[in-house]
Amino acid sequence: MAEDRDTIAATKLTRTEFAVVRAYAQGMRPVDIANRYLLDPDDDDELTEHQAVQRILALRDRLVQFALQHDRPDIAEMFEALRGRSDSGMTRRVEALSSIEQLGQGRPQASHRVTLWFGPSLARRLTSANVHTIADLVDLANRHGSSWWRHVPRIGRHSCETIVRWLAAQRPVLDTRLREFVQAPSDVPHRAFQTYAALGTAMAAPAPLEWLRAAPGEDLIRRKLAEDLSTVRQWLRSKEASPNTWKSYRREAERLLLWAARRGQSLRDLADDDLRAYREFLADPQPADFWCGPASARDKVHWRPFEGPLGERSREAALRVVRLVLGVVRPSGPAPRARRRPSAPAAAGSASDESDPPIASHVSPAPTGLFVHRFFDWLATDATTPQDRAALAAALLIARHGLRVVELPLLRYADVVSDAEPWRLSIPGKRAGRGEQIELGVDVRLALLAHWQDRGMYWQGMGTDGGAPEAALLAPVDYPDTARGRAKRAQPSAGYSASGLDRLLRATWRRFAAAHADVPAAFTPRQLRLA
Repeated sequence: MAEDRDTIAATKLTRTEFAVVRAYAQGMRPVDIANRYLLDPDDDDELTEHQAVQRILALRDRLVQFALQHDRPDIAEMFEALRGRSDSGMTRRVEALSSIEQLGQGRPQASHRVTLWFGPSLARRLTSANVHTIADLVDLANRHGSSWWRHVPRIGRHSCETIVRWLAAQRPVLDTRLREFVQAPSDVPHRAFQTYAALGTAMAAPAPLEWLRAAPGEDLIRRKLAEDLSTVRQWLRSKEASPNTWKSYRREAERLLLWAARRGQSLRDLADDDLRAYREFLADPQPADFWCGPASARDKVHWRPFEGPLGERSREAALRVVRLVLGVVRPSGPAPRARRRPSAPAAAGSASDESDPPIASHVSPAPTGLFVHRFFDWLATDATTPQDRAALAAALLIARHGLRVVELPLLRYADVVSDAEPWRLSIPGKRAGRGEQIELGVDVRLALLAHWQDRGMYWQGMGTDGGAPEAALLAPVDYPDTARGRAKRAQPSAGYSASGLDRLLRATWRRFAAAHADVPAAFTPRQLRLA
């Protein structure tokens, strides 16, 4: 351990070192103590008074640390005052010294501060990174894996190596432990590779999709899981032309497959309650030891499908892919994509809780024309904020004129032509290889006027008071006070992005569904075009 003395704190004092502290506590002169016990035999020069005191106090500090390692703060406090010696308390100190000398090596505990077990320099760096206790250190390593030390400034590979090996050695006595994927830097190149895993309840650990195999056997659930695995792989192969989409779909499909198989269910048999349970699972994947781990290469055995709980937006994105997967694996095939559905009230019992919307297409039908028209009426009546009025204008452009969300950010204020009634909107898109003009309905026109007024833009025939022809047709009233937000605010043509409009419409629909018990919460802006 000699090479680690700057990293791992020294523990119990030797008998000679105890004798030094005892002599000092009894009043012996520091120079005499040092020259008797501490002088290097090869050193011809005697120690000065200052040098002697410094060496003795360094031993005193180690004694205090040793007492705290044994949860004896009373003894530690007693020797903290050793610098200012007096006859009072001398006897008590000597007796305490005798009692603590009988103790063995200390055992680290999760609640112990890192200053008790690591050298001063290393302990300061850990503390500066908010790692105050052994439990904090283990938690940091378990969150980030073998690269945890990169999250502590001025901690190098050597210190990491020493700490990880020390924590591993303390595993029998610590009530918290490093996860198996936390390895010393010298061991990282030798990590074990993935092996093929049978998809089923007996999986010892989750495996990536490409490492999954159908479980041997002829019982019904194994045959269904084998069919699910084959169908999902075939579906993913059809998405390989778009790498980003393919990776996203693969991630969510393998999560769903693993979760269902772990429960002994096939995808085609998942019912409403199962899907609600999956939504809750995404918010807190348990048991975390099985499901969660830091990012890792897919061909390594410590790969895990989750790094931790998913946020609300990530859950919504995951559930959109789940709907696609379920549409593919069910025998009836994916839900039909009719351009228009007859208006009909929702079936009794439609979900209304925003935090628990239905997931599968056969559980929660897409909003019909009736719901969409009620949505417009609700917005027109209750649009009390600029965001509501922006959502109404965007939704009407999509529903009345068939525009897509990705087309709306391309539209400029100058694209509105009002030299005659009705107003027209020039579409600079790629339809038929050229631009086109569409006639704007009265309700669309009124919604746009209200939205422009929120932005301080007042229609004056062919222009605005301030003259902003390049201004976006739809734009936020204000932007967040971030570097990106301030940069966008400084651009006269800045407006909503496609993703921003998508989030705005989804959030508005969720509030609409929460206010109406019969309205399904499942929604995408595309459904406005189908109404």
